Amino acid sequence: MSTIRTIGVVGAGAWGTALAQTARLAGRNVALWAREAEVADEINSAHRNSIFLPGVPLDPGVVAT
Repeated sequence: MSTIRTIGVVGAGAWGTALAQTARLAGRNVALWAREAEVADEINSAHRNSIFLPGVPLDPGVVAT
């Protein structure tokens, strides 16, 4: 039986960001696809999504594109 190591999440809104964070905390590599470039930039540089999920720090392993 294989273990899923990498997860891709389409959509960096509140639900997508929360799902990405949960998967990362479960030890998965996470790629999060954001529609807005500024959202992806903030997730990658500041490890937060202040537009859609304010007040929740994100693991640096959540990588957005």
